Amino acid sequence: MEDKVRQNKTTSGNSLYSGNCEILHVNDNNCNILEKIKSENCIMSTLSTSLESELRPKGLALKFTAEGLETYWFQKKHFHVSSGKYLLVNETIPAMDVVIKGVPTWGMCVDIDMQLVNDALYQLLYPDDLDGYNSISRFLLSPELFVREAVAGAQLKSLLNKFISISVSKEYKAPGLELIYELITLLIQENREMVSSYYSLQTSKLSTRQELFRRLLLGKEVLDDSLFTDLSMKQVAEACCLSEFRFYRLFKQCFGHSPYNYLFKKRIEKSMEMKKQGLSWSEIAYTLNFTDLAAFSKSFKKIKGLPPSRYPL
Repeated sequence: MEDKVRQNKTTSGNSLYSGNCEILHVNDNNCNILEKIKSENCIMSTLSTSLESELRPKGLALKFTAEGLETYWFQKKHFHVSSGKYLLVNETIPAMDVVIKGVPTWGMCVDIDMQLVNDALYQLLYPDDLDGYNSISRFLLSPELFVREAVAGAQLKSLLNKFISISVSKEYKAPGLELIYELITLLIQENREMVSSYYSLQTSKLSTRQELFRRLLLGKEVLDDSLFTDLSMKQVAEACCLSEFRFYRLFKQCFGHSPYNYLFKKRIEKSMEMKKQGLSWSEIAYTLNFTDLAAFSKSFKKIKGLPPSRYPL
């Protein structure tokens, strides 16, 4: 059994760095090798047709689907991670369920030591500090900051597909930790807007910033779900346990625009998706809660620079 485990794991070159990274490939026939993982950093490609399991995130965990569909369940929500998408969770999520049902699915799972993530965040926030790396707080990272589902950008997608090839080939000789460094760099770049939003909140206490950010993300989610309804800002603010004024002020401070403008832009973006699905502009205006087609056209032009009838889709 130990020989089989060694054949599926790569740790070459890790002795050059203080940390290490295990690289392995898992399929339906060798899932038992997961019990052998000891490193804080791990790159693991997966090929599975049927799976039901409970996972316990370690550090910052990335779940990427190259082909197929993986469904995760935690915090009373389903996350359907289809081809080209990834899910980020961290160790504040004690456990989550994953299901693959009858669809051959290629995936990439990466565990990253949270201290490395904090190091990258510190460099983003304090690029001119050359000597502070030894005093980086492990809790610089908010639990909510990296719990999200997203579409992988071109560079990140290319890197993760490269990880799959490396894991399957079992022939990678360079330090695996360097792959982790590459991944962290791209993750910070892709999530820079959210990171910047979090640190835009002006609070004296870390715990206050974390709680306010959690509430504002909830408010943003409520707005995202209200594109087709006549929801008032008072209702959104109440869902966040904030007054209307405080919700407005903090939302703008955090995300750079008011709740109204955020919702306004989301509706215009949604209108273009609906047009591609074959709906008329009149149907779209009505569905998105505009008073009439003229009001919708005026709003569309304000955001896109052209009326909807002339905008190239």
